[in-house]
Amino acid sequence: MASSLSVLWASPVAPKSTRSPPPLSVPSAHAVHSFLRMQPRRPPSSLRPLTAAAALRVEQQNAVEAESEPSRPPPSLPFRVGHGFDLHRLEPGLPLIIGGIDIPHDRGCEAHSDGDVLLHCVVDAILGALGLPDIGQIFPDSDPKWKGAASSVFVREAVRLMHEAGYELGNLDATLILQRPKLSPHKEAIRSNLCDLLGAHPSVVNLKAKTHEKVDSLGENRSVAAHTVVLLIRK
Repeated sequence: MASSLSVLWASPVAPKSTRSPPPLSVPSAHAVHSFLRMQPRRPPSSLRPLTAAAALRVEQQNAVEAESEPSRPPPSLPFRVGHGFDLHRLEPGLPLIIGGIDIPHDRGCEAHSDGDVLLHCVVDAILGALGLPDIGQIFPDSDPKWKGAASSVFVREAVRLMHEAGYELGNLDATLILQRPKLSPHKEAIRSNLCDLLGAHPSVVNLKAKTHEKVDSLGENRSVAAHTVVLLIRK
């Protein structure tokens, strides 16, 4: 027994290895990129394009859901803002009518109606503020009944639509752009007629006239343009 114990005591126990394991081999970015390039590219099922039949079913489902939802009434805004712009080419031998006033000049606006550039952009500004189609859609030049028509007809219709929607004119600011003739002698007559058409007080209707410094067709007396901004106020 003693001899066996001495043998056990004498037998050394191998110590545990203290060496650290070899470091992991990290592949280079180039190797990863090459590996990924070799893999087949399969788009996830959520990104697969719809078949024509499936797309049609989705469209029909969306249409049914839209119809089932109650239509929301338009917002009741306390005021609305609109901008109008118009431009007409000037040609010899035609009358030049601005704001319903015949302006003496050697040329006038070529247009389907009377070519009143100011009244046209006033109408577009009012229609725009109301969120309605522009003057060309409501009074198309393809309709012969508007051939040579006075633009005052268009203004009265725009004013009627404005009142029908529950609004009145807050104020209007217009700018005419033409090289010739000078509009200073005619500005008050134009503004007065515009106030009558709009049913507005002169204090809320402003009119300015600018040249185009002899630049492009406006500055070369080959065209005339106008900008108008309107503010509509709920009654």
